[in-house]
Amino acid sequence: MEKLYLGVARKVITPEIGGQLFGYKPDIFSESIEDDLTATAFYFKQGDKQALMISVTVCSIKTELAESIAQTIEEKFGIKKENCLISATHTHSGPNTAGMTGWGDVDTKYCNDIFVPQILAAVGEAVSKTEAVTVGIAHGESYVGINRRQLLADNRLILGQNKRGCFNPLMTVVSFRNDEKKVIANMIHYGAHGTAAGMNHEITRDWSGIMTDTLEGLSGGITAFFNGTEGDVGPRLSNGGTTGNMKLVHETGGVAARDAVKIYNTIYDYREAELIVSAQDIKIPLKKRMTKEEATALLEMHKDARISKFALMKKHSEDVLKSYEDGFIDEEFMSVPQTVIGFNKLLFVGFPFELFSEIGMRIDDEVKDACVLSLSNANGSEGYFVTEDAICRSGYEVDMYLHIHLQQYEDNADFSLMTETLSHIEKIIG
Repeated sequence: MEKLYLGVARKVITPEIGGQLFGYKPDIFSESIEDDLTATAFYFKQGDKQALMISVTVCSIKTELAESIAQTIEEKFGIKKENCLISATHTHSGPNTAGMTGWGDVDTKYCNDIFVPQILAAVGEAVSKTEAVTVGIAHGESYVGINRRQLLADNRLILGQNKRGCFNPLMTVVSFRNDEKKVIANMIHYGAHGTAAGMNHEITRDWSGIMTDTLEGLSGGITAFFNGTEGDVGPRLSNGGTTGNMKLVHETGGVAARDAVKIYNTIYDYREAELIVSAQDIKIPLKKRMTKEEATALLEMHKDARISKFALMKKHSEDVLKSYEDGFIDEEFMSVPQTVIGFNKLLFVGFPFELFSEIGMRIDDEVKDACVLSLSNANGSEGYFVTEDAICRSGYEVDMYLHIHLQQYEDNADFSLMTETLSHIEKIIG
């Protein structure tokens, strides 16, 4: 087996104070900087194979923007765009790099002046300073997250804490050590929203920043967070809710840091690793559009909406009605590019969705010869992706899921997403 080489670099991507903080509504603006936002690039090379994993501490990245960044990386550095995973940590206390009806437009000036140039600078530095590494991997449990679809006594769903709900407690630490046995980098994988801060006015990486800083200080290696299946998982805040303040950021981040360090300290064995890189499109089945009559009724219901999911539902109804005027023909599938990057029997699988936790757990359970770590908000931002059983309960995530695209997904689209992903993985590991 040829040596695995890694180059890792980080750049600050903090916006200027005064810009929109993305994730709740379009009138929350920053007034101070609690901690710097960052872009961390991990460049892997083994023989002729190259791969790139980037962690950016923003909420999510518009799909077209992510594709443009990957295309530029290919042109500047020769790394195939399909071999790139650009993953957002999903802090809600950062700039708007996704854009969505009801939440505001992409901050184009920030993206042009800071976000994209600094990502490219991090990649360039990582590519220029590779060294041979071995890989250590450890898994453990963390209860810093909790299912956030809280069902009240009157059968309403709110964003809170659902102690009976599904969430994945698995936390994974991947560590890279050079030939001098010095740790040069770590990755932490876990699934939970970056909403411990709430509708604050501080720029912050949220709870995951405390976690990565702590492990970085202990290990000496640049450490980044890669968010997993966080669609229905919030931070387990001591206030009983799903949002809080900077005090709860530090409190929750401290718990996550303790867990990450504990898991890291169980890594005793660093091994040579085979770099795995694969990309293919997966197909997700679609329903026919709602009828003109249904779209007209939905538009009437939300005709005055300006923010949040109600504005999105208004826009959806308008788009449906326009599609009938334009002669649009319903499509059978939505095709989504999927990139897998891994080491030996550990696979990171990218999804441009906020996946519900059960979906990732089902995928991992079905793969017997490898550990599959699903990444939400990777290589794009296509909204929530829910489980079939969640649809009957409705709620915030489901409303978003049903109205973000012109055609809704089939009710069992989670099963299709799983089987398509498993087919991809089977081609990789046999």
